[in-house]
Amino acid sequence: MLVAAVVLIGCLSVFNLFLLLALARRTSASSGHSGEYVSDAPENKLPDGSAVPEFRTLTHSGEEIDRDSVAPGSVVGFLSTTCGPCVEQAPEFAAMAKDHPGGRDHVLVFLKGGGPERQRMIDLLDPVARVVTEAAGSEGASASFGIVRWPSYLDVDAEGRVYDRGRVAGPVPTTAAAS
Repeated sequence: MLVAAVVLIGCLSVFNLFLLLALARRTSASSGHSGEYVSDAPENKLPDGSAVPEFRTLTHSGEEIDRDSVAPGSVVGFLSTTCGPCVEQAPEFAAMAKDHPGGRDHVLVFLKGGGPERQRMIDLLDPVARVVTEAAGSEGASASFGIVRWPSYLDVDAEGRVYDRGRVAGPVPTTAAAS
């Protein structure tokens, strides 16, 4: 009797596994993305092609910055200390910033949150970017950019318009409006 119960449970488990695999295959095939990752994260509120919004704040090192401090060709990053992908991408962002044309003055990072990651991320980013720190849950200067997806990266074109970079690496597009 015990052997029959074990065999029955084993058969049901194998059947369940086949059903799960079939469902996964069907879901993947019907998505039309051929296994490509598609984010379901919300879109940021500032549409591509918008002017750099008005803001005024202090960097971590005490430098006052505002809209006019964001030069054409700049990259603006939005990271959080409580966001796993933000923490993982911070070293890649720092490496990109180190080689960014215009140097530190053309890279701005809004760093939200506290905890043990805060100082590590500041130490990593401050040598290559102007870093603005904001408390978690606060409506800091980063809110003027309409950021709801963390991490986010924006490029600033020659006319001072912002475009969603979508990823850390890669050059600043020369004609972002053409896309």
